[in-house]
Amino acid sequence: MSSSPVLTFGLPAAIAALIVLLHLLKPRPRQLVVASTLLWASVAKRHKRSDRLWRWWLSLALCLAVGLAIGLALTRPDLPGAAGVARTVLVLDNSPSMAARTRDGKTRWLHAVERARALIEARGPQIMLLDTMGDAATSGFGSRGEALAVLERLRVPTHGVAQMPALPSDANLEVHVLSDGVAAIDIPERAVVHSVFEAADNVAVTALEVRPFPADPLRYEAFVQVYNAAPGPKHARLTLRGRERFAVSQELDLAAGELVDAAFEVSRFEGGVLAAAALASNDAFALDDVAFATVPAHRTKQVVLVTQGNARLADCLRSLAGVRLQTLTPAAYRDDTHADAYVFDGFAPAKPPPAGALLFRPPAVAWLPARSSDVADATVVHWDRAHALTDGVAWHDLRIKHATLGASASDLERSVVSAANGALIETGRAAAPWIVVGFAPQASNLALRPGFPVFVGNALAWLSDADPPTARAIGIVHVPLSGGYVVDGSGVRVASRATPDGIAFEAARPDVYTVHAGARQLKVVANILDPRVADINHSHFAERPPSDGSGAAAPRPPAEPWALLLLVGVAFLLIEWTAYTRRVTG
Repeated sequence: MSSSPVLTFGLPAAIAALIVLLHLLKPRPRQLVVASTLLWASVAKRHKRSDRLWRWWLSLALCLAVGLAIGLALTRPDLPGAAGVARTVLVLDNSPSMAARTRDGKTRWLHAVERARALIEARGPQIMLLDTMGDAATSGFGSRGEALAVLERLRVPTHGVAQMPALPSDANLEVHVLSDGVAAIDIPERAVVHSVFEAADNVAVTALEVRPFPADPLRYEAFVQVYNAAPGPKHARLTLRGRERFAVSQELDLAAGELVDAAFEVSRFEGGVLAAAALASNDAFALDDVAFATVPAHRTKQVVLVTQGNARLADCLRSLAGVRLQTLTPAAYRDDTHADAYVFDGFAPAKPPPAGALLFRPPAVAWLPARSSDVADATVVHWDRAHALTDGVAWHDLRIKHATLGASASDLERSVVSAANGALIETGRAAAPWIVVGFAPQASNLALRPGFPVFVGNALAWLSDADPPTARAIGIVHVPLSGGYVVDGSGVRVASRATPDGIAFEAARPDVYTVHAGARQLKVVANILDPRVADINHSHFAERPPSDGSGAAAPRPPAEPWALLLLVGVAFLLIEWTAYTRRVTG
């Protein structure tokens, strides 16, 4: 019985009251017909009333001792003198490596849970259950039932850093640590270690990168790194898949501890999510078998240039690989003109175009922000170094004869490049993304510098994918998009929460997550790609034989209070029975 305050004090009180009441009850006198009372009167003179009283008190005391001892034993109390020696602390290592599967089909974690359950049943009533990932959320010592309830709730997370929890300072505590020895936790010397380590096979994908060929941006190559963390050589099959129409594979033979790099041309894949998987027999750790990347669409782009005549801008666009250029005058432009991207030189249509647009010093239209002022001899004072538009351009060398500035850079989040009094280059979205450059190329030295085609190429790439995928490690991910929701690669909604600067969610496993916020979508590629996570056999207990789970190495705690009370109750019961049979209390 689990002791509660009401039960601990109420049951003994009820037992004591019942015993006293029973002793206060007087049995009905027996009526006997005798020939004479002389004999009984002589006997009554010899027995004093005080003899009957002390016999009654002795009987009451023995009965109270028996009843209270058994009643207190039923409530299983914790005596102050025994609490210090009967307390046990169990620390379960639930770091990611504990999810590795052993030869019997169970995981290291399941073995640890079974041994923890046996220790809880065998140890004293005061138990504290802790874990190395901080998920136990226990506030102190509790009963066996409470410890078992916490044990059932604990799981092995897929990410995080394990550390030894803070232990009570009591020197009389029993401390048991159940671990596979892979996590670098500082185990106290006094702790009894229960090893659940068993060497297991594991082949992992530890790197995945997709990039274009330097000489041909329409061709893409994927670089994959595979790590054999198994104790012996392994044969693995490395496969790259993109949707259902693209798949390439390669057979690999890896020595123990070997890292192998493989390269695949993925130009035939039109673009999207690419998955790399390393498959090997008896792989015991599935979390690191797969990694994801995204391949940009790399077909030829149809670009429409609308200008009254700008040879340098037209030559710049023609020099870009993967661009097919069509030049129109403003009078020839129509709202239904089809293109993958538009470049407007000194012109802006009344309606936003259906695809991304790069605009050089456009006139005022309703779908673009108003410009604040015209300036001469403008210079760049700030640019967003993290933005894809600014990469590869020497902005500090830019000199501009005439420019139309946007709103103040301090008040406008969409500003990318700024002068002293306002924005020179801004980004935004109407029907599609747009980029506004507040000056004409020929009104600056940008058109004469090597950075001009670089900037135009960056702009076309950004317009095609205004929200490029972002790479993250698995764990808590923060995204600067407000008011949205998150789905995983299977389209299942993922729990998320709003933050002051966006949205946060947990990427619990490698996958491509999509954050939806209004018309915008941002893909988050979450991977492990860490050989330290894959190294599930790097254990401090590799030379230690697995513990049998009995905890025989630990000193047995003394008998528990309830058991002692039960023995005391039985002893008083024997004393009372002996006294009764010898007519002491009869």
